[in-house]
Amino acid sequence: MSVLAVFWSDKAKKTYLDILENLNARWTAKETNHFISRTESVINKITENPLLFQQFKNDPLIRQAVLHATVILIYKISPDGNTIHLLTFWPTRRDPKKIRFK
Repeated sequence: MSVLAVFWSDKAKKTYLDILENLNARWTAKETNHFISRTESVINKITENPLLFQQFKNDPLIRQAVLHATVILIYKISPDGNTIHLLTFWPTRRDPKKIRFK
């Protein structure tokens, strides 16, 4: 089984850093590091099996992975199935109808 390439969108980079900043303010360093490790683990799982996580809305190429009870990662599988695009990290307390990928 081949491992797929992962690309971070500008939105994914920004939302990930925003979440880490928020976690640093509220959590201990140990808890924040656990979240980072969990994120890396989930991304590795996605590269090995992109269909592992739940479909997002009605698009079979867009998926969502729960990183923590308060954060999900939304990613897209390229139509050719060769790459993964991380779209955004979304706090679950926000209205999912407001999710924008750009």
